Order: sequence, then structure tokens, then C-alpha cells
Amino acid sequence: MRDQFDGDQVVLENALPFLLHGLYQRIRGVTYRAFNEHELEITPEQWIVLVRLWQRDARTVSELSESTLRDKPTMSRILDSMEKSGLVTRSLARKDARSRIIELTREGKALRKKLVPIAKSIVQRLEDGVPEEELLITRRVLRRMFENLA
Repeated sequence: MRDQFDGDQVVLENALPFLLHGLYQRIRGVTYRAFNEHELEITPEQWIVLVRLWQRDARTVSELSESTLRDKPTMSRILDSMEKSGLVTRSLARKDARSRIIELTREGKALRKKLVPIAKSIVQRLEDGVPEEELLITRRVLRRMFENLA
């Protein structure tokens, strides 16, 4: 794994950040197309927000930003489009009028039954042929690398 440098040259094809970025882009594209094939206008970024709200509804923008690894301006843009699509609502927080509470609408809640099976099929494709032990190691290593850069 330490072969991504050859002297002062970078061997991009061996660079872990390059491979991770490529995998992210591929997953993003596959996810968007799969949702679209089912006539669901949901972006991968919106999907992540939906998952967090399905786990626990009525979160602040800050909570959603933190839990989805998105900065606040990006989260605001994602929520703008979700609100226009009727998936979430925003209301003032009772304890802090500067904060907004994001809640799922009935439509946002109903998407769970449609989107989760699609996501499961994508994950099955992604993991195809990779032994469970390797998947567990990969997850553990990625988490450690994530923490190393905190």
C-alpha cells in the first residue's frame, strides 16, 4: 500500500484517496441512476439526510450537517431542494429561534419503503464476491483512517 509514491512521482492508480474518491463517485452515480429508474427524484445526498431523519426525526440543521459529514451551507442547499419536493419541513426551534428543526413529511417517511430495497440491492452489488471478513476489516481500517485525520 505504500507504493503510491515513486520518488517524487505520485502513482495515482495506487493512491488510496484517489481510489476512495473514485469509489464514492461510482456509488453516487449508481445510486442516483437506480433511484431515477424507479422514478424517484432523490439524490444520494438527499438519501443520506432521509436515512438520518428515519433514524431520528426532528433534528437541527447542525445535527444533520454533523451526522452526514456535510458543511452547513451544503446541508442548507440539500434541505432547500427536499423542502421544495415536499419531503421535509422546517420550523423554528422552541429553545433557540436561530435554529431550525427539520422534520419528515408523510411523503418523506413513505419513501423509506421504496428506497431501502433499492439501496440494499446496490450494497449487494458493491459487496459481491468480497468475503465478510474482508468487509469487516475494510470498515475497521477506514474508520481508523478517518479518526487519524480528525
